[in-house]
Amino acid sequence: MEAGKIPGNFPHQVDISKKSGYKLSSLINKHIKFSLGCAMKKQSAAYAEHVLDLFTEILHKAITMRPLQEIGADVTPSLVQGLQFIYQHRVCPVRDIAQGLSMTYSAASQLTDRLVRKGLATRRENTQDRRLSEIRLTDDGRELVKHIRLQRVASTSRILSRMSPGCRSALVENLENFIAAAIGDEKSALETCTHCGSDHTAECVINELYRAATGQPIKQV
Repeated sequence: MEAGKIPGNFPHQVDISKKSGYKLSSLINKHIKFSLGCAMKKQSAAYAEHVLDLFTEILHKAITMRPLQEIGADVTPSLVQGLQFIYQHRVCPVRDIAQGLSMTYSAASQLTDRLVRKGLATRRENTQDRRLSEIRLTDDGRELVKHIRLQRVASTSRILSRMSPGCRSALVENLENFIAAAIGDEKSALETCTHCGSDHTAECVINELYRAATGQPIKQV
């Protein structure tokens, strides 16, 4: 086999040694999808992965990005995550934000600084330990979170309204079954938990999985 060639029956073989813009992994993925092409059945893992890709894309565009585009605010999804966490916990130190959003303390501190500069949050410094500084939302920050949450619910409701009641119930049930299958143990449950504070519900599938494994509910951050 010549150097730089993809083995097998990949269509339109490309000499990657002469095509600097090509990535080997991308070509291999295309080869796999092409090979699966006609043989992909709805019962197969390949088709399930395809549907999950579509589902994730719709969630990102319709539920996450559209509300931000509609309000025209210069706020990124990562900033919205920070706003949401602080909103759910009213007031919290940077270290709790880092733990709740599964990021480093440095990243959480930078996120907080950006919110403060935008007038969406305030920081009350702890003179003895900056990690314990109290972060809370301003009125503008709280109103922005409320508006985004309402828009997300409205977007979700528009989609669900096009489904029959039975399909809506089946969607939730099957998503919970998928989550249960994906969570292998209590550690994975903790890592997946969004630590949603005031939005917490005891019936949350993650909380129920953790309780089944340990006998205790997840301790809220």
